[in-house]
Amino acid sequence: MEIYAINLVYFLIVLPFVLISFPYISRLNKNREENHLKIIIILTSLLFIVRFILIFFGETIGIMPYLVEDVLFYSLLMIFGLFITWFYIKKIEKVTLREIGWEIKDAKKSVLFGILSYVPLMCFFPLLLFLANIQLSFILTWEKVVVAIAFGILGAFYEEMMFRGIIQNHFKEITDENKAIIYTALLFTATHIFYLPFIGFGIYYIFVFIMALILSVLRLKFDQLSCAILHGGIVFILIIFV
Repeated sequence: MEIYAINLVYFLIVLPFVLISFPYISRLNKNREENHLKIIIILTSLLFIVRFILIFFGETIGIMPYLVEDVLFYSLLMIFGLFITWFYIKKIEKVTLREIGWEIKDAKKSVLFGILSYVPLMCFFPLLLFLANIQLSFILTWEKVVVAIAFGILGAFYEEMMFRGIIQNHFKEITDENKAIIYTALLFTATHIFYLPFIGFGIYYIFVFIMALILSVLRLKFDQLSCAILHGGIVFILIIFV
């Protein structure tokens, strides 16, 4: 098992950005109706920075999807991501899980459409493999599985709650639903800039944008459960087989 102590410095670098951004967003939320756009910009900037800083640890953590199997770091990253998500929702936005999409009216339908949404992405997958010159790997280690689970959970909950739960909700307050879907997908894709390699005509970013559009539609038509099933599963598959 590979462990790089230097990776723990990541949390020391990121924490000040969180401690500065959260109180400011909290103040903006006191006059939420006037500050939706400001909240979107600041929160998206924070989510970009948190991801961007990872590239400076590329030699010891790898860059998605070429990850180093540092189980300790990615386990801590999962815990950190889930904690700041919970804290942000409860203490900064002060909204309930129901308000950000976790009101499950029909669990069977949510699961069904979450799974069906894999189809367009899996059809796109061969093009991604070809243009990015990816060789599939069928060698499994327990470390790889743990990292894949950690990233899958981050995608399913941390990213979905922040983007489809919080940011998309703010967009819906200042524009119509269709534009909210597009704007949320664009911002989600933008937060991956530099984190994913610019190869194959930007194929990674095209893939992420298409997935983000599907996720935003799922959030609008169903709930966060369907989004979590798609996002978490796709991330898990990419890490396991790439």
